[in-house]
Amino acid sequence: MRGAAVVSEPRRRMRSDDRRRQLLDTAARLVVEHGAAALSMERLASEAGVSKALPYRHFENGDEVLVELFRRETGGLGREVWRALRDASPDSDRIGVGVKAYFDGVVDRGDVLAALSRPGSTIASVADPDRAGVVFEVEVLHRFHGVPRDRAKDIAGMIQGALVGAVGTLHAGFGSRDQLEADLVALIRGLVDSPG
Repeated sequence: MRGAAVVSEPRRRMRSDDRRRQLLDTAARLVVEHGAAALSMERLASEAGVSKALPYRHFENGDEVLVELFRRETGGLGREVWRALRDASPDSDRIGVGVKAYFDGVVDRGDVLAALSRPGSTIASVADPDRAGVVFEVEVLHRFHGVPRDRAKDIAGMIQGALVGAVGTLHAGFGSRDQLEADLVALIRGLVDSPG
């Protein structure tokens, strides 16, 4: 058709929260493939197929991207554990339910969390300066296991460390998931049942 104008659909802008999610998803892929140190705002823009300036509309710098990614992944993991415990039947082994939900959640996001938590990484401490992860564990212990708050505060950090350590052991290829879960359940049960 000679002289006919080609009409194309205008590009629709992504909503801000959808764009932010897309950037974090791209960052997650980059971190898993290349490590956290390889993330730059320019690389993020290129891999996401956006202008170099666009990531700066959502994040101040690459460190902020990594911190937000860590918070997103650990927040999602916490919500999965909470939901599993909340939905568990009253006669179930809630410690076992919580440990299984934790491992299930780590399987879903383990590569990203492992890449963000490599030895020497400060991302976790920057992302959680108020130790919200430990506070979360205190709430789990108190609400679902009946542990008094003062005792829960005493043991929450130990339990969180044991969970992270068990996942690291699994990622290193030592031990089976079933055995690590059973060991964690025994350890947590011992701490929960101990009078302190």
